Amino acid sequence: MNFEPIFFKDKLGRDIKIRAYEPERDRDKLIEMYLNYSPEDRSLGLPPIGKSAIERWLKYLEEKGFSIVAEHDGNIVGHLAIVEDESNKGVVDLAIYLARNYQNQGIGTEMVKAIVEYCRKSGYKKITLVTDRLNWRAIKVYKKCGFQTVLASYELYMELPLNSNCSQQSQIKT
Repeated sequence: MNFEPIFFKDKLGRDIKIRAYEPERDRDKLIEMYLNYSPEDRSLGLPPIGKSAIERWLKYLEEKGFSIVAEHDGNIVGHLAIVEDESNKGVVDLAIYLARNYQNQGIGTEMVKAIVEYCRKSGYKKITLVTDRLNWRAIKVYKKCGFQTVLASYELYMELPLNSNCSQQSQIKT
C-alpha cells in the first residue's frame, strides 16, 4: 500500500509535508532530530538517548514497521511509526514524536489522521499505543482522532478500532 504525501500549513503558516519515511534519504536527518530531542519530551524511555541507541531503534523500526515523517524546509520535524503486534495479527502499535518547535501546531494530529487512514486502507483491525499519563498534548491528539483509554496506570493504554473514521471523530468530539 502506497502512502500518498500530504501537504498543509501548520498553525503558524509553515508549509508541512507528511510523507513515507525513506531510510536512505531520511535516516541521517531523523537521527539529527532525535539527537536534539528535548529530554522533557521523552516518554517511557523513547526516543532512546545517544546516537548508537537511536540508530539501533531506527533499524528495528525500518525492519519491523512502517514510518512517516513530517518535513519543513527540508528538515524532518516529526516521525510516526507503526509496528504490527506479532502476537495479535491485524493490530499495530503506534508511536509519534515531534521536535519541540513543531508541537501544538496541528502536525501531530495530521500525522495521526494520515496513519489511521493508511492503516484502514491496509486492512489493519486496530491501532494501539501506550503513553505517559501526564503527556496531555499527545493524549489530546489521540482522543481527537477517536482513541479510547483501555487501561490507565502509570501509563495510558489506548486503542482505536478501525471501523471508525478519524476525521468524523475529530468533528464530533468537543
